[in-house]
Amino acid sequence: MTTNPTLTLGAAFNLEPIEGKGLLCKLDKTGDTKVVWDYKNEAEIAAAKATFDSLRKEGYIAYSVKKDGSAGEVLREFDPKAEKIILSPPMVGG
Repeated sequence: MTTNPTLTLGAAFNLEPIEGKGLLCKLDKTGDTKVVWDYKNEAEIAAAKATFDSLRKEGYIAYSVKKDGSAGEVLREFDPKAEKIILSPPMVGG
């Protein structure tokens, strides 16, 4: 049995990457939503990838971040071994 890996900001305030788990953070006007997956759990990886792919289709930009906070790179595809992924909404011009 698997659990829903999606956490809201209220439930996961200041959640940092945990050994053996990846962390995806979606930023938007409502705040911050986090998805956590275990590197060894295929169902959790699939759920995190589905979230990543859906947000990328909406125009979100994905960035990898290392545990020490240093920048990684722009991600065009989901990396199940990433320590932390931040997805930010597309810029709106005016």
